[in-house]
Amino acid sequence: MKKHLFTLLFLACFLVIPATAQIMSNPAQWYINNQIYSMRVFNGVVANSMLRKRTNGNKTTRQNQTKTPNKTTTDYTVFKASPNNLLPKQLSSKSGNRRETEQILDSFVNLYRQTAQKDGFPSNDLAYAFEYFIVNNYQIYHDLVDLPADKDPRAKRAKDGFERIQILNQKKLLQVSINQERAIYNQFKEMLASNAEIQKMTDVQKQEASELLAIMFGVNFAGYMKGINDGDEQLTDQAGQLAKEGLEKLLGVSISQIKITNNGLEL
Repeated sequence: MKKHLFTLLFLACFLVIPATAQIMSNPAQWYINNQIYSMRVFNGVVANSMLRKRTNGNKTTRQNQTKTPNKTTTDYTVFKASPNNLLPKQLSSKSGNRRETEQILDSFVNLYRQTAQKDGFPSNDLAYAFEYFIVNNYQIYHDLVDLPADKDPRAKRAKDGFERIQILNQKKLLQVSINQERAIYNQFKEMLASNAEIQKMTDVQKQEASELLAIMFGVNFAGYMKGINDGDEQLTDQAGQLAKEGLEKLLGVSISQIKITNNGLEL
Protein backbone atom coordinates (compact mmCIF):
# COMPACT_ATOMS: atom_id res chain seq x y z
CA MET A 1 0.00 0.00 0.00
CA LYS A 2 1.37 3.38 -0.98
CA LYS A 3 2.24 6.16 1.45
CA HIS A 4 -0.40 8.61 0.24
CA LEU A 5 -3.11 5.98 0.68
CA PHE A 6 -1.94 5.37 4.24
CA THR A 7 -2.29 9.11 4.77
CA LEU A 8 -5.86 9.07 3.46
CA LEU A 9 -6.77 6.28 5.86
CA PHE A 10 -5.06 8.01 8.78
CA LEU A 11 -6.97 11.23 8.16
CA ALA A 12 -10.26 9.39 7.75
CA CYS A 13 -9.82 7.63 11.07
CA PHE A 14 -9.70 10.90 12.98
CA LEU A 15 -12.37 12.91 11.18
CA VAL A 16 -15.16 11.80 13.51
CA ILE A 17 -13.65 10.83 16.86
CA PRO A 18 -16.92 10.27 18.79
CA ALA A 19 -18.26 7.85 16.21
CA THR A 20 -15.10 5.77 16.20
CA ALA A 21 -14.26 5.85 19.90
CA GLN A 22 -15.03 2.18 20.42
CA ILE A 23 -13.03 1.14 17.37
CA MET A 24 -10.05 3.32 18.22
CA SER A 25 -9.91 2.63 21.96
CA ASN A 26 -10.52 -1.09 21.85
CA PRO A 27 -10.27 -2.71 18.40
CA ALA A 28 -10.30 -6.21 19.90
CA GLN A 29 -13.67 -5.68 21.55
CA TRP A 30 -15.03 -4.20 18.35
CA TYR A 31 -14.07 -7.38 16.48
CA ILE A 32 -15.80 -9.52 19.11
CA ASN A 33 -18.96 -7.41 19.25
CA ASN A 34 -19.45 -7.66 15.52
CA GLN A 35 -18.62 -11.39 15.47
CA ILE A 36 -16.31 -10.66 12.59
CA TYR A 37 -14.95 -14.19 12.25
CA SER A 38 -18.35 -15.89 12.20
CA MET A 39 -19.04 -14.94 8.59
CA ARG A 40 -18.78 -17.43 5.78
CA VAL A 41 -15.41 -16.19 4.57
CA PHE A 42 -13.81 -17.58 7.76
CA ASN A 43 -15.36 -21.04 7.68
CA GLY A 44 -12.04 -22.81 7.16
CA VAL A 45 -12.21 -23.01 3.37
CA VAL A 46 -8.98 -21.12 2.84
CA ALA A 47 -7.18 -22.57 5.82
CA ASN A 48 -7.92 -26.09 4.69
CA SER A 49 -6.86 -25.34 1.13
CA MET A 50 -3.58 -23.80 2.28
CA LEU A 51 -2.85 -26.75 4.52
CA ARG A 52 -3.51 -29.19 1.70
CA LYS A 53 -1.09 -27.32 -0.50
CA ARG A 54 1.50 -27.32 2.26
CA THR A 55 1.10 -31.07 2.84
CA ASN A 56 0.94 -32.17 -0.80
CA GLY A 57 2.97 -29.41 -2.40
CA ASN A 58 6.04 -29.99 -4.53
CA LYS A 59 8.44 -27.87 -6.53
CA THR A 60 6.16 -27.88 -9.55
CA THR A 61 3.24 -26.60 -7.48
CA ARG A 62 5.35 -23.83 -5.98
CA GLN A 63 6.53 -22.75 -9.40
CA ASN A 64 3.00 -22.71 -10.78
CA GLN A 65 1.79 -20.50 -7.92
CA THR A 66 3.68 -17.53 -9.35
CA LYS A 67 2.26 -17.88 -12.85
CA THR A 68 -0.91 -16.22 -14.07
CA PRO A 69 -3.74 -18.68 -13.42
CA ASN A 70 -5.49 -20.27 -16.36
CA LYS A 71 -8.61 -18.53 -17.61
CA THR A 72 -11.80 -20.49 -17.10
CA THR A 73 -15.31 -20.04 -18.43
CA THR A 74 -16.42 -18.83 -15.00
CA ASP A 75 -14.08 -16.71 -12.90
CA TYR A 76 -15.35 -17.70 -9.48
CA THR A 77 -13.43 -15.13 -7.45
CA VAL A 78 -14.63 -12.11 -9.42
CA PHE A 79 -17.99 -10.53 -8.62
CA LYS A 80 -20.25 -7.86 -10.04
CA ALA A 81 -19.97 -5.13 -7.45
CA SER A 82 -22.91 -3.10 -6.22
CA PRO A 83 -22.64 0.67 -6.85
CA ASN A 84 -22.61 1.18 -3.08
CA ASN A 85 -20.67 -0.46 -0.27
CA LEU A 86 -22.71 -3.10 1.55
CA LEU A 87 -21.19 -3.90 4.94
CA PRO A 88 -20.66 -0.43 6.46
CA LYS A 89 -24.39 0.15 6.69
CA GLN A 90 -24.96 -3.29 8.22
CA LEU A 91 -22.16 -3.04 10.77
CA SER A 92 -23.10 0.48 11.84
CA SER A 93 -26.85 -0.17 12.14
CA LYS A 94 -26.67 -0.75 15.92
CA SER A 95 -24.23 2.03 16.61
CA GLY A 96 -25.29 5.05 18.63
CA ASN A 97 -23.65 7.19 15.97
CA ARG A 98 -24.78 5.18 12.98
CA ARG A 99 -24.14 7.77 10.29
CA GLU A 100 -20.66 8.67 11.50
CA THR A 101 -19.67 5.04 12.02
CA GLU A 102 -20.90 4.12 8.56
CA GLN A 103 -18.83 6.98 7.16
CA ILE A 104 -15.63 5.75 8.76
CA LEU A 105 -16.24 2.13 7.75
CA ASP A 106 -16.94 3.32 4.22
CA SER A 107 -13.54 5.01 4.25
CA PHE A 108 -11.88 1.65 4.98
CA VAL A 109 -13.62 0.01 2.03
CA ASN A 110 -12.90 2.98 -0.22
CA LEU A 111 -9.23 2.81 0.71
CA TYR A 112 -9.23 -0.85 -0.33
CA ARG A 113 -10.66 0.11 -3.72
CA GLN A 114 -8.17 2.96 -4.16
CA THR A 115 -5.26 0.71 -3.28
CA ALA A 116 -6.41 -1.93 -5.76
CA GLN A 117 -6.66 0.64 -8.53
CA LYS A 118 -3.30 2.21 -7.70
CA ASP A 119 -1.49 -1.15 -7.64
CA GLY A 120 -3.22 -2.57 -10.70
CA PHE A 121 -5.49 -5.14 -9.04
CA PRO A 122 -9.25 -5.66 -9.48
CA SER A 123 -11.11 -4.64 -6.32
CA ASN A 124 -14.10 -6.77 -7.33
CA ASP A 125 -12.11 -9.95 -6.80
CA LEU A 126 -12.18 -12.02 -3.63
CA ALA A 127 -8.63 -13.19 -4.34
CA TYR A 128 -7.36 -9.63 -4.13
CA ALA A 129 -9.29 -9.02 -0.90
CA PHE A 130 -7.48 -11.94 0.73
CA GLU A 131 -4.13 -10.76 -0.61
CA TYR A 132 -4.80 -7.22 0.67
CA PHE A 133 -5.71 -8.46 4.16
CA ILE A 134 -2.77 -10.83 4.41
CA VAL A 135 -0.03 -8.56 3.09
CA ASN A 136 -1.03 -5.49 5.08
CA ASN A 137 -1.53 -7.32 8.36
CA TYR A 138 1.79 -9.09 7.77
CA GLN A 139 3.41 -5.67 7.49
CA ILE A 140 1.73 -4.44 10.69
CA TYR A 141 2.84 -7.50 12.65
CA HIS A 142 6.43 -7.20 11.45
CA ASP A 143 6.53 -3.36 11.75
CA LEU A 144 7.09 -2.95 8.01
CA VAL A 145 4.62 -0.08 7.51
CA ASP A 146 6.10 3.05 5.92
CA LEU A 147 6.54 5.57 8.76
CA PRO A 148 8.64 8.66 9.55
CA ALA A 149 11.96 7.55 11.04
CA ASP A 150 11.27 9.33 14.33
CA LYS A 151 8.11 7.27 14.85
CA ASP A 152 9.24 3.98 13.37
CA PRO A 153 9.26 1.18 16.01
CA ARG A 154 12.18 -0.52 14.27
CA ALA A 155 14.23 2.68 14.08
CA LYS A 156 13.62 3.37 17.77
CA ARG A 157 15.51 0.20 18.64
CA ALA A 158 18.73 1.62 17.19
CA LYS A 159 21.52 2.58 19.58
CA ASP A 160 22.83 5.32 17.30
CA GLY A 161 22.30 7.00 13.93
CA PHE A 162 24.44 4.51 12.04
CA GLU A 163 22.48 1.55 13.36
CA ARG A 164 19.21 3.33 12.57
CA ILE A 165 20.25 3.67 8.93
CA GLN A 166 21.09 -0.04 8.84
CA ILE A 167 17.74 -0.96 10.39
CA LEU A 168 15.76 1.18 7.95
CA ASN A 169 17.66 -0.22 4.97
CA GLN A 170 16.93 -3.73 6.20
CA LYS A 171 13.26 -2.82 6.60
CA LYS A 172 13.04 -1.83 2.93
CA LEU A 173 14.36 -5.24 1.96
CA LEU A 174 11.79 -6.98 4.17
CA GLN A 175 8.77 -5.04 2.92
CA VAL A 176 6.45 -6.92 0.58
CA SER A 177 7.11 -6.02 -3.06
CA ILE A 178 4.44 -5.60 -5.72
CA ASN A 179 5.72 -8.75 -7.48
CA GLN A 180 5.32 -10.72 -4.26
CA GLU A 181 1.79 -9.35 -3.93
CA ARG A 182 0.99 -10.53 -7.44
CA ALA A 183 2.33 -13.99 -6.63
CA ILE A 184 0.02 -14.18 -3.60
CA TYR A 185 -2.92 -12.90 -5.64
CA ASN A 186 -2.34 -15.64 -8.23
CA GLN A 187 -2.16 -18.25 -5.46
CA PHE A 188 -5.57 -17.20 -4.17
CA LYS A 189 -7.07 -17.01 -7.65
CA GLU A 190 -6.21 -20.67 -8.16
CA MET A 191 -7.04 -21.82 -4.66
CA LEU A 192 -10.39 -20.08 -4.21
CA ALA A 193 -11.66 -20.76 -7.73
CA SER A 194 -11.20 -24.50 -7.27
CA ASN A 195 -13.15 -24.62 -4.01
CA ALA A 196 -16.77 -25.75 -4.21
CA GLU A 197 -17.89 -23.45 -1.37
CA ILE A 198 -16.46 -20.41 -3.11
CA GLN A 199 -18.11 -21.45 -6.36
CA LYS A 200 -21.50 -21.34 -4.62
CA MET A 201 -21.11 -17.80 -3.33
CA THR A 202 -23.24 -15.07 -4.88
CA ASP A 203 -21.95 -11.69 -6.03
CA VAL A 204 -23.35 -10.12 -2.86
CA GLN A 205 -21.66 -12.66 -0.60
CA LYS A 206 -18.32 -12.17 -2.33
CA GLN A 207 -18.62 -8.41 -2.11
CA GLU A 208 -19.49 -8.61 1.58
CA ALA A 209 -16.55 -10.93 2.19
CA SER A 210 -14.20 -8.55 0.39
CA GLU A 211 -15.51 -5.55 2.33
CA LEU A 212 -15.19 -7.48 5.57
CA LEU A 213 -11.51 -8.12 4.94
CA ALA A 214 -11.01 -4.47 3.98
CA ILE A 215 -12.74 -3.23 7.14
CA MET A 216 -10.90 -5.64 9.39
CA PHE A 217 -7.58 -4.40 8.12
CA GLY A 218 -8.76 -0.78 8.19
CA VAL A 219 -9.79 -0.96 11.84
CA ASN A 220 -6.57 -2.65 12.83
CA PHE A 221 -4.43 -0.21 10.88
CA ALA A 222 -6.29 2.71 12.45
CA GLY A 223 -5.43 1.35 15.89
CA TYR A 224 -1.83 0.79 14.85
CA MET A 225 -1.43 4.33 13.52
CA LYS A 226 -3.13 5.86 16.55
CA GLY A 227 -0.64 4.02 18.74
CA ILE A 228 2.27 5.18 16.57
CA ASN A 229 1.22 8.83 16.53
CA ASP A 230 0.24 8.96 20.21
CA GLY A 231 3.37 7.12 21.32
CA ASP A 232 1.08 4.47 22.83
CA GLU A 233 3.11 1.26 22.62
CA GLN A 234 0.33 -0.74 24.24
CA LEU A 235 -2.10 0.14 21.45
CA THR A 236 0.53 -0.50 18.79
CA ASP A 237 1.30 -3.87 20.33
CA GLN A 238 -2.41 -4.66 20.47
CA ALA A 239 -2.71 -3.96 16.74
CA GLY A 240 0.24 -6.27 16.12
CA GLN A 241 -1.43 -8.98 18.17
CA LEU A 242 -4.69 -8.56 16.23
CA ALA A 243 -2.76 -8.78 12.95
CA LYS A 244 -1.18 -12.00 14.20
CA GLU A 245 -4.54 -13.48 15.25
CA GLY A 246 -6.17 -12.51 11.96
CA LEU A 247 -3.45 -14.14 9.90
CA GLU A 248 -3.40 -17.29 12.01
CA LYS A 249 -7.19 -17.69 11.94
CA LEU A 250 -7.36 -17.12 8.21
CA LEU A 251 -4.45 -19.36 7.24
CA GLY A 252 -4.72 -21.97 9.97
CA VAL A 253 -1.04 -21.96 10.95
CA SER A 254 1.21 -20.20 13.47
CA ILE A 255 2.53 -16.76 12.56
CA SER A 256 6.05 -18.18 12.66
CA GLN A 257 5.17 -20.39 9.69
CA ILE A 258 3.81 -17.56 7.53
CA LYS A 259 6.42 -16.29 5.09
CA ILE A 260 6.15 -14.05 2.04
CA THR A 261 8.78 -14.61 -0.63
CA ASN A 262 9.11 -14.15 -4.38
CA ASN A 263 7.14 -17.39 -4.69
CA GLY A 264 4.25 -15.78 -2.83
CA LEU A 265 2.80 -17.01 0.43
CA GLU A 266 4.68 -19.93 1.96
CA LEU A 267 3.44 -21.85 4.98
